[in-house]
Amino acid sequence: MQVNQPKGGTAEATTTALAVGDKVSYVAISGGGKEYLLSARTGVIEAIDGSVATLRTARGRSITKPLGKLTPEGQPNALTRMLMEGHS
Repeated sequence: MQVNQPKGGTAEATTTALAVGDKVSYVAISGGGKEYLLSARTGVIEAIDGSVATLRTARGRSITKPLGKLTPEGQPNALTRMLMEGHS
């Protein structure tokens, strides 16, 4: 599940349940040594086993990701939130 905590105030976090067939985004990290590349990627959930989802990526590969690392389509993903917080 993805938990969204509103900025400021005393409102409780809202939880968006993810299900098979949902389009999601996630952050992929590649590289190593002195340089790393962060990129936002998309996929469709094919299966959920406990707290891990199997995704079909835009390139047709099948990968697994923890549910907590996935963001529903249409919501800012972790990379976008990180960049936006730097400009607040």
